[in-house]
This record gives sequence, C-alpha cells and structure tokens, in this order.
Amino acid sequence: MITAFVTNEAYRIRMDRKDVPVPALTGLVAARNDTAAFQVVVQSDHQYSVTAGQNEWFSTKSRLRGTHERIRVAVKAPFESKVYLEGLMTDQDDVEKADVLLTQDVLESRANLPSALWVDLSVPADAEAGEYTVTVTVYRSFYGQDETVVMTQEIPLTVSKYCLADPKDWKFYLNLWQHLSSVARHHDVKLWSDEHFAVLKEYVASIAALGQKSVTLCAGEIPWGGQSCSADREHGGNLYEYSIIGITKKADGTFVYDYSKMQRYIDLCTEAGITGDIEIFGLVNVWQKLIPTPLCDDYPENIVLRYLDEADGCLKYLRKREEILAYVKALETYFIETEQIGRVRIGADEPADVDRYRASLALLREVAPSFQCSTAINHAEFIEEFGEIIDTAAPYLGCVTAEYDRLIAHKGIEGKKILWYVCGYHHAPNNCISNPLTDNRVIGPMTAYLKLDGFLRWNYCLYPDHPRDDIRYSAFGTGDVNFVYPAANGKVLLSLRYKNLQRGIADYELLRALQQIDPAAVDEALKGILRFDDLADLARKRSAVGGDVDFMRDDAPFSCDWNDYNEMKKNVLARLSK
Repeated sequence: MITAFVTNEAYRIRMDRKDVPVPALTGLVAARNDTAAFQVVVQSDHQYSVTAGQNEWFSTKSRLRGTHERIRVAVKAPFESKVYLEGLMTDQDDVEKADVLLTQDVLESRANLPSALWVDLSVPADAEAGEYTVTVTVYRSFYGQDETVVMTQEIPLTVSKYCLADPKDWKFYLNLWQHLSSVARHHDVKLWSDEHFAVLKEYVASIAALGQKSVTLCAGEIPWGGQSCSADREHGGNLYEYSIIGITKKADGTFVYDYSKMQRYIDLCTEAGITGDIEIFGLVNVWQKLIPTPLCDDYPENIVLRYLDEADGCLKYLRKREEILAYVKALETYFIETEQIGRVRIGADEPADVDRYRASLALLREVAPSFQCSTAINHAEFIEEFGEIIDTAAPYLGCVTAEYDRLIAHKGIEGKKILWYVCGYHHAPNNCISNPLTDNRVIGPMTAYLKLDGFLRWNYCLYPDHPRDDIRYSAFGTGDVNFVYPAANGKVLLSLRYKNLQRGIADYELLRALQQIDPAAVDEALKGILRFDDLADLARKRSAVGGDVDFMRDDAPFSCDWNDYNEMKKNVLARLSK
C-alpha cells in the first residue's frame, strides 16, 4: 500500500513520528520574480525507491525478486520547476530528520517510513499575474511491471502582479560567515588553489541567492581557535580556519604580503552581487585556547601570523610587536590603494572583556585609523560601546530584547548598521535541525518588527568530519554549523533550512515595500505570526521553550503554522498590487 500527500514547505519528515498528520496544502501564492515551493511525501509498506526522474533503477536492497517497489513523482507546472529528494540527518536526539536537498536521481527508502521531495517553482519577472494550476502525479511499479497512477493532485497557484527585486538588490543585510578552509577540506582540494576557487564559486552563487551582503576573510590563523574541535571526542571535526594572506620575509629582512588570493575571493563575491562589507577576522578578539602562551609578549592579542623566512626556508610566526603592526598597516594601505577601504570591517566575535576589546581596537586604529569595526555581541553591556567604537553591531537576540532602546537609538547614524543573530542550542527562534522550519522563515519578519538592518549567523559551511552522513558536532545543536552541505561533485547541496530562510528574507522585502506605503498594514500583517505583546514578553517566551516539541506550546513566541505565514504573504501582496 502506498500513501502520498502534498504539503507545505515548512513540514519536515522525521523517523520517530510515523503517524503525525501531514498538513494539507490548499494553495500557493507568489510575486513575479519569486518562487513558490511545496513538498510531496510518500510512503509504502514495502521497501521502496523514490525518484522524480525517468531513468531506470534496479535496487540491490530487495532479497526477493519483484518485491521492491518503485515510486515516481512527476510535476507539471506553468513555470520552471525543480525537484529535490530530501536526505535525512541524525539530530542530537538520535532521530533522523529531513534536511539536505539531494540532486541525485533516486533515493532508497525503508518500508513503512516516509520519504519527501521538495519542489521549487520559479516564477519569472515577466509572468502574467493570475491563477495557475500545478499538477502532481505519483506513480508506482514493481520490477517488470508497467506503472500505475497512485495519486493526482492539482495545486492552485496565485501570481501577484507585484514584482520582487533580484536578491542582489534586496535591502535585507544578510551576513552569513563563510568558512573557506572548511570548503577546501571537504571537497578534497588544495587550499587557495584554482580547484578550491572553482568550488568556492559554487558556494558564492548559493549564498548570493539568499541576498548575502558581506564577504568573510581571515587575515590571521585560526581566529576562532577551531571552535574547540580538538576537545570533541564524540562527533568531531576539523574546524580550523586559516589566513588567506601570504607573508614572506625576504633575505634582506623586509616583509612582503601576498593579497592576490584575498582579492580573488573578493572579486568572486563582487561578480555574484555580494558587494557589502569585507569582514576580516584574526586581528582582534582572537580565540586562542589552543595557543595559550602569547606569541608576542607586548601585544594585547595573541595573533597568529605565519610567514616564510627565505633566509633559511623555515616557516615561522611573527613575534615582534612592530612586525605585527607593520602587517596591519600594510593591509590598511592595500585597501586604501585599491579603493576598498570603505567596505572593510575588522571583525570580532563575542568579545567578553570590554576593556580588553577597547584596548585592542585603540591600538589597531592608532596604526590603521581607516579601519572600521564590526562586532557580534553576546554581552548586553557592549551595546553602549556601539556608538563610540563599533561601526557594525550584531547583538544576540537576548541582548536586543535587554537593551533595545539603547540599541535603536543608534539606528540611522550614517555608516552604521545594526543586525541581530542567534546561535547555539535553545530558545526561539534558531536555525538548528531540531527547530521548526518556520524558525528560519520568521527571521525576515522579525527583522522588520525590530526595525533593524538585517541578520547575522556565524555558520554557512563549517563542517564536522563527515557532513554528507552526519552533521552532528557535540559543542552545538545539530545544524548550528551549516546551512548547506558539500556535494561529492564539487557543488553545493542546499537544505530545508536554507529554503525557509530564503523565503523569510523575501517576506522582509515585501514587508519593507509595504512599509513605504502603509506602515499600519505591516503591523497588522505581523500580528498573524508574532505571538508576543512586546520585547519583555518575547524574552519571557523565548526562555520558556527549548526543543522542537516545546515549540508547539501555546506560549511559543512565533507561529509554527505555515498557513499563517502564507496568509501574511497573500495579504501583503494584495496590498502591494493595488
């Protein structure tokens, strides 16, 4: 027996809940130059394979001839469609849950367990507004048998006359940090080689499709200390990141710096439409538990800068204050001479000591006064420093709720941006696999509610040892380290979380457009998905919820029902189309 359902883009199959009802999908709505998406869930009481293609497939799983079932899903749509098979990832609770969007033809599935397919519809900018129909047909067969139709379902699609801007023109300021060394490791290419940059081009294209604005670079070795990866014994991984700048000490004692690979990555991002800040890590707030003894005794940061000494051919570390300061000054000079200095931000991730951070920045700006700074803040007391020394601030959501009035007072100061971020295990919203997929979508509407510039997250492509098989990493919630996965062919595999985040950012763009003509309508639209009265109420409700079961409680701070978000989008598009 086969069961098949069509459901919305916020549903996630999981292997411990076989009898959970699949929400019905009544219809889709999209702007022009937008996407619409849904999922098809199938299940059989036989061991089976599922596909969206027409290639032949003979499974090795069936021990009895003719007992392996084949299920095929076909989509007929008025616009270009793309179908992905959904791969499972084991969460921290040891339950397999759908997350990775696979590009392979066929997926083998177990009897009496569900499989899902994700369907993307791309509505072009020149589409005619109106009503359309998408048809989903599910077929079945056994070896040597002709297919029969199991299910046919028509899905109404409403296309608004409003045209969404291209992602590169979105106003939402998205800053997902890129971990370039991780990409090289998991695609088996030499760091900073042509092959590495070919793979990076795929990653840059995928992040640009989200409307990414910032470029992430390391100008020092292991600025995050590998996220304590050397201490992880259960779900380990190499999480070290390395400098993209080459340093050489010539035989005459002078230092030269190679910025060519750094500039190559900046140019790669620029070509993809990523033209915002160039955020550089490794110069301040360096996490160095791995190297507890400072390499330079009279420098406030334990900066790790390695160079090639041509005199003896040895690789060494900069250990003199004047050598480190000369490196920083030369980097500033490069960006000034290449007319990129206005984009550069010296990044810091969660500095814990205000006085130490202030001293480090004072020294940095003494030698390189043109550098501006960006800081991810997880201590509320840092917010009062924002106007004085920090040009781009990204407080943790808990800090936002605690110090919102002080924070928002800096809104609109020329050249300054205020983002917000989430990370770790608990509280709503978050972007781990254990969180409802609506937690990713609500990022855009929440940014509109907070009246901030955008969103930061420290992860995009930082991987533990075997990310195509298991994305768990003991120090964090599952998926906290990544939004995408490394494909075996040098490409990028997207995720359900990526798709829902993309939808939420597009929601922000629609809400922002509506804000220009009817601010009251934005407030009304947000009431449909936000379940808190004010920021104090949000803080209380965030602290009360943890895992994904708890998020379904009545006092959850955001709606977990996709229909609420779809209704919001429908209403906003109707208002924008008048």
